[in-house]
Amino acid sequence: MHYGLACCNLIVFLVISVTAQLDKRDVDSSLETLVIPLTLDSNQRYSVAVDMSPGATEQSFSFVVTTSTGYSVVAGVGCNDCNGVSSYNASESTTVKELPSVQSVSLLGTNASGGLIDENCQARESNGSAWLYPNQTLIMANTSSSLFSPGISGVFGLGTNGRNGDFSATIFSGWLSRNPGQTSFTYGMMLNPPFPESTDGGVLHWQSPDPAAYEGDVVWKPISDFNSTSLQSDWFITMDSLSFTNGGNTTISRSGDLITTVDPFDSAIVFPQSVTGSIYGGIDGASRLSSLTTATTNKWAIPCDTEMSLTLTFDSFPIPVDETTLVIQSGDLCLGAIEEWADPAAEDYLLGSSFISLLYIIFSISGSSQGSVGFAQRKSSKKISGGAVAGIVVGSVAFAIMLGLGSLLLYRRYKKRREETEIPTPFITPPSPSTPSHQALLYEGQRAVDLSTPSPPFNRDEFGLLSPNDEGQEVMIALPSSVYTPMRANYTPTLSSYAETPPPYHASQATPRRRSIRHEKSQTTIATHRVQ
Repeated sequence: MHYGLACCNLIVFLVISVTAQLDKRDVDSSLETLVIPLTLDSNQRYSVAVDMSPGATEQSFSFVVTTSTGYSVVAGVGCNDCNGVSSYNASESTTVKELPSVQSVSLLGTNASGGLIDENCQARESNGSAWLYPNQTLIMANTSSSLFSPGISGVFGLGTNGRNGDFSATIFSGWLSRNPGQTSFTYGMMLNPPFPESTDGGVLHWQSPDPAAYEGDVVWKPISDFNSTSLQSDWFITMDSLSFTNGGNTTISRSGDLITTVDPFDSAIVFPQSVTGSIYGGIDGASRLSSLTTATTNKWAIPCDTEMSLTLTFDSFPIPVDETTLVIQSGDLCLGAIEEWADPAAEDYLLGSSFISLLYIIFSISGSSQGSVGFAQRKSSKKISGGAVAGIVVGSVAFAIMLGLGSLLLYRRYKKRREETEIPTPFITPPSPSTPSHQALLYEGQRAVDLSTPSPPFNRDEFGLLSPNDEGQEVMIALPSSVYTPMRANYTPTLSSYAETPPPYHASQATPRRRSIRHEKSQTTIATHRVQ
């Protein structure tokens, strides 16, 4: 009984424990974590699926993600130099509102410009739902230079618009106005590495970061407004130091308030020429590739077996980057992930997606010049999905039930076997004064039966006979030592001629039996005969 109760308690404990863990993750439903999947294109850019004018007149596009501008952009019908991408047709929308203003945006050597519109939009989530952000301000581009690419028709701007102060045009401003109880919009960015053979770009944990995606403390750096000709970004943070080593031979370090921005729009890590010259100058066979030089950055070719290590530090959080990230295989050629600004006067640092994919990064935006960026160690294992958690719960409960039933069956089997091996107390005629007061039995491994009280210690030289009683049941009849001679080596014991007459047998007594008796590790047959 107590085994079954213990098993029930175990099952209840497991169910309550797992339920508590699930409830712990589902707190504050007003800031539910929405998972927005990212797609990686052939240019190693991350995009979000966006629907404009949702409903009967819905138009769907892929928007590239950037943190350098707060403007969202879509290629309009008739856009010049938009590379023939899918374009937005305002005349087919029933919810669009055209604004009188014209706006342009520049991102790392690319740009677009056009009139502003307000339109209802929604970003698709990984579970098939969609996050609606109505009346969003966008640039409907009619001209562009390299901003759009095949499959990419727009920009999902996650900046602050600090360069022009138009925070009201950002996605964050619209959300804060719809949620007056909130003071900031916070999201987590968990990118997969920008490998060309993959299309899975990772996810955005929208509205609220996912604590299961990172571990340890979050190191926060405040953002500041910035209008740099090299970075072309709305904001910047300061990096405290960097150090680089080339196979233990060359060591380079920089420290101080290093002006830095973090943006997945490009995969590269971009440093000032003064730093990259020192880095690649210490690598035998490294060379600047003029054929890959752009208006913004220069690339370096390096030997494919180059060993290098880079450490970037934000406050007390050092972030190591090794050659698995810093050396990029491109056919027979290997490139350095660290690029340099084409402008030799540029002193800024850009950390692109090859760096971002190593960490879990949190962005918290309150205004055009108010916000912070958090760096956290990314968990090595993937988050357990809700289905997997449910499977663990069901499996744990099922295992507990099976364990309880197994324990109960084993206990019942043990109890049954114990009852079967016990000898019920037989009826034996009380001994006469001439017989010993001690009656005992050692028969086929069974324990002795003694009906006299008190009884002296058990005598191994005394045995009994199996005989039926008046009800036809077999009972053990104790024999005193005077009835037989104890066994000795090479001796067969027999009944003595002066044996006392045992109690009367039942009329249905069968023919005499032969029983084997084990005594002192030897087995001997004793013939017992009915005494007339």
